[in-house]
Amino acid sequence: MSLDFSICTPVYNRAHLLPRLYQSLKLSCSEGVSFEWLIVDDGSTDDIQSFINEVESDGLLNYRYIRKENQGKHSCMNVFFKEAKGELTLILDSDDLLAPYALKEANKIWEQISKQEKFAGIIGLCLDLATQKPSAQEFPKDPMESTILENAYKYNMKGDRCDFIRSSLLKDKVFPVYSDEKFMPEAVVMTLFDADKKYYCTNTAFKVIEYQEDGLTNSYDKLAMRNPKGMCLRFKLILENINLIKLPSGKNKLKFYGNYMRYLCHRDGVVKALVEYCKIPKFFLLNWFIGAPVGSVMYVKDKLMKGS
Repeated sequence: MSLDFSICTPVYNRAHLLPRLYQSLKLSCSEGVSFEWLIVDDGSTDDIQSFINEVESDGLLNYRYIRKENQGKHSCMNVFFKEAKGELTLILDSDDLLAPYALKEANKIWEQISKQEKFAGIIGLCLDLATQKPSAQEFPKDPMESTILENAYKYNMKGDRCDFIRSSLLKDKVFPVYSDEKFMPEAVVMTLFDADKKYYCTNTAFKVIEYQEDGLTNSYDKLAMRNPKGMCLRFKLILENINLIKLPSGKNKLKFYGNYMRYLCHRDGVVKALVEYCKIPKFFLLNWFIGAPVGSVMYVKDKLMKGS
């Protein structure tokens, strides 16, 4: 049986948040779309099994629960890429909710554009749970064709959005898993499609978000410094691909060069970092040249101000 959507939820010691996400998914059962719910447990030590038993007993959703050793959210994503059976994949974290009619609206859009191979998927908005207002800037046009990198670094649009991605594009993608790091930005994989694909971008809200105090978003800077291998890879993959690094506007290109040097310093120390930095392609020579000192200063500030 073919499915319209794979809703994918990575979870680690968040069993107490899953019931409200579950309730939001149940509302979609009557919207005339087909979907599965994949829950990948990253080695939780709480009583998540009681919740899974409830879902099983209800028998309302097509779900799969997969438990694995604790390696970080990105390792859960590798499971999703392999296991997803829906035409579109949506990552819903344990502290997210699916917005009412989200799947119905996304499916309506996808039916119109799915045969156009240029589209990697659909990007919509998120609503803040407390205010019920968009958590990020709206797109300047609705709809518009754009990419993840262009949205953030050409149009300078801040905040999180909701991405439905064509599952077939994800099947051969894998996040590297390092034994000494448990965090890696999703951009390591998700921005790769920007090289030759576009997204259908709309101001329709597809999910509702509430950031937790102990969540990845609120601790991003500290996580980044403690996981420099993943951060280096995030910037290196873009700097090595002319079709990706050309997308950010001029001044924003410097952010990629500077941050690459910054996290190389965290990973290797300043001297070895400079050696590695000199190996990347010099597609934009001025930005490359300025990036080394800028990144070195950012590294020093990290050490002084954030106690890395």
